[in-house]
Order: sequence, then structure tokens, then C-alpha cells
Amino acid sequence: MKVTVTTRHIADNLNPEKLKSYALKKSKRIEKYLKSDEGSTVKFVLWTEKFRDNTEITINSKVLKTTSTFETTDMIAAIDGAIDTIIAKLRKETDKKITAKRRGSAKSKDGMPAGGEASEQSPAEMSAVKVRKLPRKLMTVEEALLQLGASGESVVAFRNSATSDMNVLYVENDGQITLVEP
Repeated sequence: MKVTVTTRHIADNLNPEKLKSYALKKSKRIEKYLKSDEGSTVKFVLWTEKFRDNTEITINSKVLKTTSTFETTDMIAAIDGAIDTIIAKLRKETDKKITAKRRGSAKSKDGMPAGGEASEQSPAEMSAVKVRKLPRKLMTVEEALLQLGASGESVVAFRNSATSDMNVLYVENDGQITLVEP
């Protein structure tokens, strides 16, 4: 984590070097939230306008870009306030990541994982698959359509009498009947 501290229009009685060292010391609180991101930068900008002391903290990392600004009449309090608000933002982001991991992958409306692709199953999950044996009946596509309607199932697997290949006939969600041939 790279930390830079910039001071602008700071009066001599505030001692800019002490403020820089104080900001660097306080940046250690931010560092624990950005440990995994080596390319992150934290920029402190300290400035005075009339009687107001301002602190702005900007964080740029691979995962997060955020800014916090705080204004008071005391520069030390402004640094502390900006640190507290930026830590609250970082804590909120890490909590979002944790809850997203706990929930697993997001599901779309049709029940498929987001991205539209089928999820890969591990061998342990495959052992829990229920196996149902089907008779290898020779029938035409018309006979398979009749059996699909009569059985109430959404899938019929059969051996096509015309080609002697295994075929599958199934009803899609929108009611369309599809024939799968090798």
C-alpha cells in the first residue's frame, strides 16, 4: 500500500510535518482492509480555508475506489473523522463480499447461475444424483410424442426405429417440444 500526504495552504503554527506523520500513523488503520491488494494507493490531502481545516482521503485499488472528505476547525479531528468515514466504507465493502460468498453464486430468474452457464459439479455432488433406468423401446417420433403426452413426464428417452439411435424428446419451459438426436 502506497501512502502519500499532501498539504496545501497550511499555516506554520499547524506544523505540516507533524500533520504528515500523524496521517501516516493513522493510515495503518486503513491498511488492514487493503492487505490483499498490493497495488493500492492512499492519498491524503490536507488544506486550510479561512478558519476551516479539511482532510480528503482517496483510495484507489483494484477492487475499490472511494473518497472521504471531512471538515472541522481542528486538523487532527479532520484527519480522524476522514479516517473513520473511510473505514466505515471499507468495512461495508468487505461485509458485502463476505455475504456474497456465503450466499454462493447469484441466481437469475430462471434458476440458472448468473452468466447463463450450467454450474460444474464436483464428484462428491455427482454421487448424490438419482439414477432412473429407462426401457430401450424402439418407437417412432410420433409414438414418443404420444407417450410424452400420456405419461405426464417432461422427458421421454427412446430408441428411434428409423435410425436405431437413442433420441430424447422433452418439453421446454415455454411449452415447445424439442427432439434431441445424435
